[in-house]
Amino acid sequence: MRATEVLIIGAGPYGLSISTHLRGRGIDHLIVGRSMDTWRNHMPAGMYLKSEPFGSDMSCPQAGYDLAGYSRSERIAGIERGTPLSVERFLDYCDWYIKQLVPDVSDVTVTGIKAANGGFQVTFADAEPVEARSIVVATGVLPYSYIPAELSGLPSELISHTADHYRFDEFRGRRVAIVGAGSSALETAALLHEAGGEAQLIVRCPDSPIWGTKPLPLTPLVRIRENKLCEGWKCPLWDSPAAFRRLPRGVRATKARTVLGPLGAWWLRPRVEGVIEILGKTHVREAEPSGSGVRLLLDGASRSSLEVDHVIAGTGFHVDISRLAYLPPELRARIATFSGYPVLTRSGESTVPGLYFVGAPAAFGLGPSMRFIAGTHNVAAQLTRSVARRAKGSRGRPAASGPSRQAPQPSDDAALQETA
Repeated sequence: MRATEVLIIGAGPYGLSISTHLRGRGIDHLIVGRSMDTWRNHMPAGMYLKSEPFGSDMSCPQAGYDLAGYSRSERIAGIERGTPLSVERFLDYCDWYIKQLVPDVSDVTVTGIKAANGGFQVTFADAEPVEARSIVVATGVLPYSYIPAELSGLPSELISHTADHYRFDEFRGRRVAIVGAGSSALETAALLHEAGGEAQLIVRCPDSPIWGTKPLPLTPLVRIRENKLCEGWKCPLWDSPAAFRRLPRGVRATKARTVLGPLGAWWLRPRVEGVIEILGKTHVREAEPSGSGVRLLLDGASRSSLEVDHVIAGTGFHVDISRLAYLPPELRARIATFSGYPVLTRSGESTVPGLYFVGAPAAFGLGPSMRFIAGTHNVAAQLTRSVARRAKGSRGRPAASGPSRQAPQPSDDAALQETA
């Protein structure tokens, strides 16, 4: 059985960023998964990122691997403040980053994790097992896609999630209700309309979606308020894991989900307002098949029902690590949780020593930046130091075999473990 110090499960922005930091410290590790799979196959073609280009680059211990470095290297103009970044351009940046820094991602699927010998044994559907001293779970948001109960009883041909769609040509000439007011719901409505479908937005809370504003010119005052996550006086709190961790637990659980959302990007507004019918302050009470489509029963001021051909849930993601099938019950039972989120140290380590979580599942422990690419800058270095310290202090296990494949680094995670 091959042994390694660290196994990273997931090859999205968090897994790739952590790999570069591990490689930078010479720590032997493996990174497995399909590179940028969520972004390649579960984001619609033609979409633009809600985050500004300055908040869309991945962490790296070496300078020059951000979007500005990519722009210079590839002689690409137009990646600048106040200019929306297309998903196609972002993926091109990611491919450049991967080619330069993480060329050895293994496209294999994890089927199980077992605690053993002071570390873990990991099995795969399509590869030999691996023994690792530490594991980083960086599998993104797809396992947590959420469809509310009032819609979940519909047959699969009548209901889908925004993450299920890459193109919308199949909805040409069809009536589709999009439920939600966040960025994915709003952009899905715009793209579906532009593909020839008849989109109707059902927005539960406000009269109309809430829209972001175009970034201000970069004056000294704006620089004080700006970071990679957002701009505003509260942004330093949302972008600081150390500060966020001082908030009461209930506040953290709420803010982990709600900060910076639901919110539509400023550049999307002209493609939605006055173009797509919006049913504001309207809640779907019940949904039932009707002929070849769906009948929605509504609680709202303008309509009591709506007949459509299909429903798309733009209702986001609800983190609950019990939905990770590769974590067996005996291991999950050892992971302290709060409101579905794992309880973590500052470096992302759970109450199972050596088992780390990053990305959206770390939002309760490290703050709402973990829901965004900006969060890679708030966890990659800290996690790598923790892993390195764990490797240095664990002399009982055999040394990892094989060449050093990626990022090395020692761990300084002396933070106290929280308990649930």
